[in-house]
Amino acid sequence: MGLTQEKKKATFHPLYFFFAFIMWILVIGWLAVIFSLSAETADASSLRSQHLIERIYDVFHVTVSENVVRSCAHIFEFTVLSVLAYIAMFATNHVQARVIQPEMNFLDKFKNDNEVYIAVSLWITALSASADEYHQIFVEGRSSSLFDVFLDLCGAVVVMLIIRIVVSIYVYVKNKKMNVMIIPQETHIEEM
Repeated sequence: MGLTQEKKKATFHPLYFFFAFIMWILVIGWLAVIFSLSAETADASSLRSQHLIERIYDVFHVTVSENVVRSCAHIFEFTVLSVLAYIAMFATNHVQARVIQPEMNFLDKFKNDNEVYIAVSLWITALSASADEYHQIFVEGRSSSLFDVFLDLCGAVVVMLIIRIVVSIYVYVKNKKMNVMIIPQETHIEEM
């Protein structure tokens, strides 16, 4: 009689499904916000920047230029987009719990999945930033700039790099703890 392994079935998680649905709605909603802001004419966009400059001066008593405000706005918009896309990917991946292969450690799977979330989030951000700049060609008084695409990606790359570092540290610490727990057990068995 051969040993048979019981095959575990993947389970559906309705809460993750609901969370993933909400997160993708937020991603689409944020893309709509970005699209509506880039659809503003140059005068309307400049007026919005001037109001923000006045508020910054009122609160911090610091004068900033319109270029700095616009650059920070680009970075902020697409950093938020990349974080929302990352969370949406995480939730989507957990809608259906899969069985981990015997040869793959949970921490290895966690780290591999994190790499996919980061890559997809950066692709969504890069494509959206490119489409945003292309869209601005057709808006009165606005122009397209590769530098703006670079700014859009800067914030996203920095945030994804921070996430990657945090996950790598988490995996390293967990692996270290698991190895420390395994080593004393093995030496205890050898002593007997």
